[in-house]
Amino acid sequence: MAKWGTYSIVVALLAMLLPFILSAFEASDLSSSPLFPLFSLIFGGAGVIIHLFSLLKSNSLNGSALLLLISILSIIFGFSLSALKIPNAEYLLLVGALLVAVWIIVPNRREESK
Repeated sequence: MAKWGTYSIVVALLAMLLPFILSAFEASDLSSSPLFPLFSLIFGGAGVIIHLFSLLKSNSLNGSALLLLISILSIIFGFSLSALKIPNAEYLLLVGALLVAVWIIVPNRREESK
């Protein structure tokens, strides 16, 4: 189940990058389509929800995993909403980047069973 969540997040990331690739090939009419950010919102949100349900099902949800999922979701939503010209959506992107930095800094130590 987590595999489909990862695939969905990858599709969302490709939908975020595809307008830039198309604009490099001078397909600006196609790259300015609002469908790419909408696909990114849909697939990114679905992928994070699938991962969340997978973690709940396997009873392995912890703070580190939740922090990473929230940061991925806020980065995808912030990028997509700023591409759709929603005001102040850049702050959501900034929050996601800061959450990734916190996730990297905070140690993720598991206690070894004796």
